[in-house]
Amino acid sequence: MSNIIYFIEIFFLSLTLVRGTHFLGGTITWHPLDPLDTGSPVKIVITQTYLWTYPIASCSSSTIANSGSVSISSSYNGVTNKLNCVLNCATATGYNAPYILPYCTDVSTVQATSIGQRSDTVSVVRNADFTVAFSDTAWRALQTNSAATWSLASRIKLTPRSDTGYYNNAPVATVMSPINIRRNIATVIDIPIADADNDPMRCRWASGSTECGDVCPPGSLPSSTIIYPNCTIIITGTILNAWYAVTVQVEDFMTSSSTTPLSSVPVQFLVYVVQPPSCTILPYVFELSNRTCIPVGVGQTFTTRLYAINSCGSGVTILDIATLSFSGMVQSNLIKESSVVYYKTLTWTPTSSQVGFQVMCAMAIDR
Repeated sequence: MSNIIYFIEIFFLSLTLVRGTHFLGGTITWHPLDPLDTGSPVKIVITQTYLWTYPIASCSSSTIANSGSVSISSSYNGVTNKLNCVLNCATATGYNAPYILPYCTDVSTVQATSIGQRSDTVSVVRNADFTVAFSDTAWRALQTNSAATWSLASRIKLTPRSDTGYYNNAPVATVMSPINIRRNIATVIDIPIADADNDPMRCRWASGSTECGDVCPPGSLPSSTIIYPNCTIIITGTILNAWYAVTVQVEDFMTSSSTTPLSSVPVQFLVYVVQPPSCTILPYVFELSNRTCIPVGVGQTFTTRLYAINSCGSGVTILDIATLSFSGMVQSNLIKESSVVYYKTLTWTPTSSQVGFQVMCAMAIDR
């Protein structure tokens, strides 16, 4: 398999600047190292992506370029946390839990976020079916719980598929955090998802302490919040300056009528309720080619631009195009082409370990 897929989902919102505590959410996915593997034990690549508050967790352009770790205060016990097995661990023979501390991939001092990702290869026996989780305490003070714990859980099932005979690839899903929602206005949040096997995928609320700690929907969210199987969430906040944690599981299925998932991947993020701005037209963000799926060969340097269009006039300025990307993505500073057009240049040379789907999110931050 010589190509990887650079799968861009541009997610955009107009944001008011806010600050949070250190942990802002994340996701955990996995795939077999060799997509044609049928043996045992099988090597799988587990990819963890987490978002943290800057500068409590610090990244910089040089840290990203040098593949350095997110710098978190040593007083935070999460520095030594591992992605431990939490369910059906007797089946997970050979599993050696990797650390959770990620390597810097993105930073926005304007949005006050540092984002990190790490990929670790582990060997696990055939037919293992177990769940791993990153659990700790606590989310920032939420509207529904002032000291809530978090738990992001991913189910790893290594029974060869009955349709192909190969091991499954878990879905890839991610979203920016925090996301500001305007008070008393329904906000639609579409979670970008992809699956290397082209399986049908469905989203559901996380449930139970293993999947969502102390913030399990629907009680952890504003009333009338809705999630649809296609990973669209509709949420309306009525309390100004309230914080909520959104906890979702993305699952893939053999067919559209199947009821037993092949795997389960967590996506968790924060939303913050703000006063609607005077200009309610959101910035428009797009990639230069305006395509959602771009194949890129391993070792080939790919260059493009992310554009943000300001439709609110000269009284509003775009301060940054914040991104959630992946290892090796080099970004320029924000360039102001005019009072309307802003852009960043992106350069990426994928490696063989990145074969598969890579999902990127972006959003413009204005003021």
